[in-house]
Amino acid sequence: MSDSSDSEEYRDLRFLCPQDVGETEEVEKYEPGGFHPVHLGDRFDDGRYRVVHKLGAGGYATVWLARDDIEGKWVALKIVDAVHSASTATNSVLSSSALRDGGAQFVVEHHRHFSFDGPNGRHLCLVLPVLGPSLSELSYYLQCRLTPQFARKVARQATIAVAELHSRGLCHGDVTTGNLVLGISDIDHYEEGDIYRLFGQPTTGVLETESGIIPGPEAPRYIVKSIDFLSTPSNIIRPDVNLIDFDQCYLTSSPPQKTLDTAIEFLAPEVAAGLAAGPASDVWALGCCIFRLRCGTGPFENLWEATCPSALLSYIIYTLGEDIPRQWHDSTLWDSKGYPTKDASKGRPLVPWHDTRERSLRDLVYNIWDEPKTRVVQIGKLEPRPRYWHEPDRHPFPQCFSDMVWNPQAVRVDDVYLSGYDEDWDIFHEALPKIPKDEAALLYDLLTKIFVYDPTTRPTAREILDHPWFHLDELSCE
Repeated sequence: MSDSSDSEEYRDLRFLCPQDVGETEEVEKYEPGGFHPVHLGDRFDDGRYRVVHKLGAGGYATVWLARDDIEGKWVALKIVDAVHSASTATNSVLSSSALRDGGAQFVVEHHRHFSFDGPNGRHLCLVLPVLGPSLSELSYYLQCRLTPQFARKVARQATIAVAELHSRGLCHGDVTTGNLVLGISDIDHYEEGDIYRLFGQPTTGVLETESGIIPGPEAPRYIVKSIDFLSTPSNIIRPDVNLIDFDQCYLTSSPPQKTLDTAIEFLAPEVAAGLAAGPASDVWALGCCIFRLRCGTGPFENLWEATCPSALLSYIIYTLGEDIPRQWHDSTLWDSKGYPTKDASKGRPLVPWHDTRERSLRDLVYNIWDEPKTRVVQIGKLEPRPRYWHEPDRHPFPQCFSDMVWNPQAVRVDDVYLSGYDEDWDIFHEALPKIPKDEAALLYDLLTKIFVYDPTTRPTAREILDHPWFHLDELSCE
């Protein structure tokens, strides 16, 4: 990623993504070196595993619910794209070695693995326990928010998971809310019909090409919609975090010599500046997760502009109000794609972030908004508006999920539904209850300890666990 050629050419899109399958894998990656095309009913590993539904997808893999016909249980098959299969296999061996004694709380590793050849190359398949939704899905702006108590609970579990890895000499390298996944109740006794009654029949959409030509063997005939765990008739989600995906892991004694290939907004500033990663880099990413879990968005998340390490660094400086260390400016330049380089002929200094809006970490924390006591908040400032047929579902989540999550889109202010990209968002925001000031003070204190530039002064994951923000619920019961 960091060594991408400046002359890389952009190409036209080949596929039309179906409309009814929601957020899914990047369909353009159905090509040599990319994803393996999977269809419902496909069998893998000499017929042992039969695919019945789709659990999700990431940047480098698709994940499928399958029946293990030998052991008679349900498993998740994570099928890695061909170009990343070799490196993932290497890192899987590394993580398995570090975790072979078991006992690592809130950490999940694969049971076994195998490889197979497909039209797009050779793929690694990791066999994992079936897990539920990621915390990225459950804490996502207006789509879904965690309840405050549940956010603190899972944030603490995530911190324990990172501390467990570090105690074994292993860094995760990709600590994000997408890699923090909740467990589910045991479903091994379910038959296939029970699975469909619980999750619904798989929704599919035909994959068409821009040219109208039928896709070749490199692409599936259709795309499958991922399971929606919040639409099930009963709550099978367990309140236990699982840290997954060790594709970027490394030994603390042997950090990678390149920029970590993780989501930009979770990248530690020292890594963005081209310095070595380490346990402290995981802790920075953990801090970003903690904020996201409580707020619904990340502290350094700017999907349109902060899309590379140099832009992220500028955004961090803008948010924290402090410049990076002078030696970072002196020792690092950034190439045309915004990645650190030592090549003076291709590099340029860091460009300051320009924005007319004020932004500070303190304001971000103290302005976190929470669920109102009622679905309709009357403040008398908004005019009624027409409702449109294409508006998203505005119903609250079923009551069985109320201890975990709530649906901001089901809230109305003066009979107008919340909308994050609305000209009246400031009025919406004013109408919603804010994080309690005593909690905000503790959360801000925790984050200011984590978000420091010098990784040697950042607290360890184990030290963070003692912070009173994690123990607010215990204190309130005393």
